Amino acid sequence: MGLDVEAQARYAFLLDRLRERLTPPARILELGAAPGDQIAALADQGYATTAVDIGIASDDWADGTPGRMKALFADHRVHYGEWDLEQVPYPLDDATFDGVVFTEVFEHLRDYPVRSLHEVRRLLRAGGYLFFSTPNAAYLGTRLRLLGGRTVYSPMPDWVGGVVHARHAREYLLSEVDQVMADVGLDVVYRTSRHFHQHGARRRNAWSSVDSTRWRSGGRRSGRRSSWSRSDLRHAAELRGQQRRTRIPPEALCVRGAGRPQVSRPRRVGQ
Repeated sequence: MGLDVEAQARYAFLLDRLRERLTPPARILELGAAPGDQIAALADQGYATTAVDIGIASDDWADGTPGRMKALFADHRVHYGEWDLEQVPYPLDDATFDGVVFTEVFEHLRDYPVRSLHEVRRLLRAGGYLFFSTPNAAYLGTRLRLLGGRTVYSPMPDWVGGVVHARHAREYLLSEVDQVMADVGLDVVYRTSRHFHQHGARRRNAWSSVDSTRWRSGGRRSGRRSSWSRSDLRHAAELRGQQRRTRIPPEALCVRGAGRPQVSRPRRVGQ
């Protein structure tokens, strides 16, 4: 497979979470899709899949075999388009996807990264989900490294000579993820802190599943905001003040948001 144990565990976790909320042939978009294994696995499950990636050093996220990612997409029938996620709008139609996968990418965006979340909101249909992960800047291991006089940033060789888009521009606190999701009109419905390293663990990831269902004009929300759960994988987030017609799965809470902006797009991906 050419993937490290962290990536394999993370992909398995995502697949479980996504299958709990969306069933094939739901339309799934992955933003920042390199090395391609995650969206290919979803295609194998019967989902209609589209991948977007910048296409620079994409194969190096796996075993470095030239052409690996594109061959994977062709073999698994994943629609693929190259695009820099820092450039908006993305060449995709409004309200197209049931789910957007945006994992381990947000921390790499340098210039106004919240614009990418505005694009996610635009691309999701009503009732769709964002599956989002990013390193937790306040992870205990990070604090201990600082106390020990070690850096918590990307290695110096990456800063002086590495691929620009491979660097971490900024890592975020869990509360900051809450803030940026609220700023773009998305409420977090489930969050956990999960250790994906099986050996030599060094960080935790903050996971969010964001539902764009039941939009209200003018961005008005009803009910109180849901609480954030810091428990492990199988512990449910608390449901507070949410109005829902049916029982919500233990790891999903309800979401409300503002209307979608209308934007023009230069070209299309996966058509």
